[in-house]
Order: sequence, then C-alpha cells, then structure tokens
Amino acid sequence: MATTAIVARSTESHARRAPLEIWHLLSLDAPTVAAVWTAFFAASFHVVLPWTVPLALALAVWIFYAADRLSDAQHEASSLEDRHHFHAQHARGFFVAIGFAVPTVLILLAELPHTVRIAWLLLVLPLMAYAAAVHLLKLQVPKEWMVGLFFALAIAAPCLLNQDHAAEWLCAATFGILCWLNCVHIARAESAATDRATAWAVDHFRAITLAFAIANAVIAVCLPQARSVALALMAAALLLRALDRLEPHTSAVRMRAFADAALLTPLLLWPLLRYLQ
Repeated sequence: MATTAIVARSTESHARRAPLEIWHLLSLDAPTVAAVWTAFFAASFHVVLPWTVPLALALAVWIFYAADRLSDAQHEASSLEDRHHFHAQHARGFFVAIGFAVPTVLILLAELPHTVRIAWLLLVLPLMAYAAAVHLLKLQVPKEWMVGLFFALAIAAPCLLNQDHAAEWLCAATFGILCWLNCVHIARAESAATDRATAWAVDHFRAITLAFAIANAVIAVCLPQARSVALALMAAALLLRALDRLEPHTSAVRMRAFADAALLTPLLLWPLLRYLQ
C-alpha cells in the first residue's frame, strides 16, 4: 500500500525537526501568511476588520492545504516531498483536525461582514474547479500562477471591497506576484515548475526578485498610501533572493519553511506602521 510505504520512509526523517520545519509540515505556513497579510493590508489601508476575518481565512487555507497534501500522499511517486510523507504518517490526526476546522469556518463565515463572505464564497467555485482539475482529471495546471492569484484575491478582498483606490489594486497585484515568486523559489528547489513562465523565472530568479524589490521601492516613494505594503513586499523579495544562495547548503523541507517565513515581513514593519503612512 502506498501510504504504508510512505510512512516507513518518513519515520526516521521526522524524528528530529526544528520548530520552523514542524510549522511547515503541519501546513501552518500558508495559513499564517494569509492571516498576517490580511490584517496588514487592512491596517495599512485603514480598513477596520473584525478578528474573525483573518482567522476564518487562515482556517480555510489550512483545510485546503492539508486536504491537498493528504490527497497527494495517497499516490506514491518520486515527486512526493517531506510534507506529503508527514501528512501520510499523521493522516488520522489531520482528518480529525479538518473535521473540527470545517464547522468552525462555517460558523465564522456566518459572522463575517456580508461583502467579505460573498467575495470569499465566490472564490470557492474556481478553487474547487482547480482542485478537481489537479486531483481528479490529473491535468497539468500552472499552479504557481494559480496560488498567486487566489492568495492575492482572498487576502486583498476585504480592502478592495471597502475602498476603490488604485493603490489597493496595485498592492494586491504585486502581492500576487510575490506569492508567485515564492512558488517559483519552491519549484526551483524541487525541480517542479508547471509552466514555461515559471520555468523561465526559475532560471532568472535572482534578477527577477531584485527587479521586483526595486519596483516596490519606487512604489513606496511614489505612493505614500501604499508605502507600508510596498516595503513589506520589497523586504520579502530580498529575503527570497538571499535564501536562494543558501539552497545548496539547506535541506529541502527547511528551505521551503524559510521561503514561507520570508513572507512574514509585515510582522517586522508593524511597529513602524504609523510612521510609514
């Protein structure tokens, strides 16, 4: 049985893990990024959100990522990574946690602002279509771009629905590009690019991240209302570029954890938020 083989292979490799690696293996990295950026977007653009908004998004993202990795882990293949082995080894625990998380998300959704709830529910339809294309139809979908698009729309939606300023849309678009760059970095480490644009970006990663950082520095200077978000994006891109140099000396699971942690730059800028606006 494929799952049994995965468990046998992974028992020893998971014996000792750093906290950051466990954070990644538990599929908590993407939900953390989602919650932090949702709250940071709102704070940067003076949108008042209840605490249930980032919490609901974090739980929904965790459910999707955990379910996606559990599904992948059912099929033994050379492309499976540590995160899939970990989910197979602890599948029962993940299923129990998902069983609690789903009704919790539904309860939180009922309490969200109406416009945010509708926007997120509308995103569920294309998201389910994407999951079906990947797991049921086995289609080759450019997932790096899809991750960037869905993350940008879900995280920026509460701000985009409350205001109609070009700065918010620009920041949402650049955040989507940052998420794509994060996926490019992971694809580079795992040799798993799914489209030509991502494959090209893998080969020119340092130049692209530098150009992206410079572009956000320009945005920070020219658009004061977008300064805090642009600086956080710039810092994250530079961290991803720096991590690229560590790749030959770091394990794949630790490098992926570092890459996701690099997106948490809003936590560094939050104490300075009042001075950046």
